[in-house]
Amino acid sequence: MLINQFWLFIIVFSTKVIVDILMNKDDFSKKNYKNQLNLLVAFDAVYHTGSVKLAASLLNCSPSNISQSLQRLRVLFDDPLFVRDGQKISSTTFAEQLYAETKDSLHELQYVINNLGKTNKTKLIIESTPYFSMKYVPLVTEFLNQKNIECEIVSINHFATRSMFSDRLSLKKVDIALGMKSDMGHSREHFHIGRDKSVLVCSKNHPRLKDSYNHGVDAPEKVALLFSDTPEVMKMRALNPNFYEDTMNSLVAKSIFTISSHLSVSCSLAMMPEWYFNKFQNVFNLKSLTSNLELPVIEECMYFNKSSINKALYQEIYEYLKQHYNEC
Repeated sequence: MLINQFWLFIIVFSTKVIVDILMNKDDFSKKNYKNQLNLLVAFDAVYHTGSVKLAASLLNCSPSNISQSLQRLRVLFDDPLFVRDGQKISSTTFAEQLYAETKDSLHELQYVINNLGKTNKTKLIIESTPYFSMKYVPLVTEFLNQKNIECEIVSINHFATRSMFSDRLSLKKVDIALGMKSDMGHSREHFHIGRDKSVLVCSKNHPRLKDSYNHGVDAPEKVALLFSDTPEVMKMRALNPNFYEDTMNSLVAKSIFTISSHLSVSCSLAMMPEWYFNKFQNVFNLKSLTSNLELPVIEECMYFNKSSINKALYQEIYEYLKQHYNEC
């Protein structure tokens, strides 16, 4: 119920922004939008720092401003949000849920408000996981530079979940999306860029494993697992059901960087894309292992709307990504 109140707040606020844009409201309206948005920014800062004082320092404002913003949100949601815990303050259960459900929308709304009226610059909005962004945004940048296209790339990163970018493509909030091959519906074009193999890896200092790991033969090892509920990742795990059933997780994380850092100081195993491993194996002191496991192949694709007025440009970007896939 309380989360629904938040989304009602967002919907009303966003609708007012859109209406005033269409009516060409002046900078005073834009300032008012920012003031309202600051309520949520204050909540975000306190959540991260655990302190009104530190949040004020982070946002370059007075602690009283932060306290006033929190009080307005407490009234709106009928929840204390934060409670005193010694020298720090701790978030309530509702505040934890509120942050988890709304953090991405808040950051995107901030971007929209900060760029109201800036319509003279061409933007290319790309949505992907951090991994695909790291891999492909440099190639998109090279393409735009070679074509002398003046364009601001807006990279929106989300972790791998079922609704990652399908809805945003439908609503045309995103120009192109990069990710694993998926059924995105008939209104979206998808183009296969390439495929990457997976590798089984561990720390170079692993005390038991030298250059191989064979499930059912070697002693069980713990596994660092990528958190994801996408059908694509689930299908990959289904290739080795006994392996995941027989092993304990030492870590479940949304970030491949977090998994790599964990592996560097632990005795765990993990599967990761070969491209990523080749690029960062020395950074995280990792080595690959031969194995009797069936290692999945990652089908990598680019998506955009069939009805987009920039379809020809997106097609060119795709051709460039595919042509230079082995160079990234």
